[in-house]
Amino acid sequence: MTEISELGDFDFNTVTSTFESNLSKQQPHMPLNGLNMQSQYLYGGFHTADGELFVVERKFIGPMTGGLWLMSNAGGDLNLIPASVQSARGELVRNFTPETRHWSDHLMHKVGEDMVPEGEQGLDITIDDHNMDWNEGELLSLKGSCRAMGMQYFAPMKDRPLLYTSVPYWVKGTVMGNEVEGPVFFDLLYWTHGIEWKEYTWYKDIQVGWNVFANQYEDGSFEWGHIVQGRQGFSACVVIDSVHGVSMSSNREADFILDDNNCVASASHKVGDDVFDFTGDGGGAMLQFNRARWAGYRAQGGMTRRRGDNRILNGGFTWLECFADRIRDEGLVRN
Repeated sequence: MTEISELGDFDFNTVTSTFESNLSKQQPHMPLNGLNMQSQYLYGGFHTADGELFVVERKFIGPMTGGLWLMSNAGGDLNLIPASVQSARGELVRNFTPETRHWSDHLMHKVGEDMVPEGEQGLDITIDDHNMDWNEGELLSLKGSCRAMGMQYFAPMKDRPLLYTSVPYWVKGTVMGNEVEGPVFFDLLYWTHGIEWKEYTWYKDIQVGWNVFANQYEDGSFEWGHIVQGRQGFSACVVIDSVHGVSMSSNREADFILDDNNCVASASHKVGDDVFDFTGDGGGAMLQFNRARWAGYRAQGGMTRRRGDNRILNGGFTWLECFADRIRDEGLVRN
């Protein structure tokens, strides 16, 4: 017998598609599908020529930001670089046009140099549909371009809706004085107003695994995507590749191997007719980033590859986050 849903609810099922980035249609004051924009995220991972990995994450809610999470695996795991605490936090000046996002001028820096904590860094970020320029003083300086179409998905729940968009940029520059290269993902999230993400049903219960990756190949081709698994039928999988086209699915077909720290050692995801394999980096767990969160959240770095794809990888990064107890509860652990 078909399970009966409450009127207006759709059991966390999602509609997925691609889109061409157009920030003029995603202004913070403009509702999308009846939902208001709640937060904007920048995050990604960059390698040096000798293989060191730096990972960044910065969240914006209105003109406010909590600071830069800047991590390095130089010590083994992905630990927070102490200089991160010198990053700009609090209220910023936003100069937004229909085509451009620009954050700068940390307000506390305006009260006078004698009041600014020693070593605190400035912030200046400009993003449009084609380019990104991200500067945070001595912490990082990155420039690059948008490399592909964006992905979007929408779960039309009556009182727990979610609309999510993401666009990939590939950047080069320096982090802590080291030359680096890799992807930055620019995500815009829409949901019920007044609820913080980590208070929301999606974080507290529905999300199981969230894989965001980008690969750049030696032949110049580019591949990226979101492969998201959840409870109660939730799944949103979109992979966009300049050679293979678009692979897309709302079916949850995945399995995971967990390590002793409840991180993902490896995983496989079926997206359309393709299978994508994730391999965790040795020491790729974001230990302090995870410790600052709750409910069993785990984030880590790694690589994701299309099974059977023999293109030579020129660079890439996967941001994977999961809840190991939910992976087990959903029977997704590989024997």
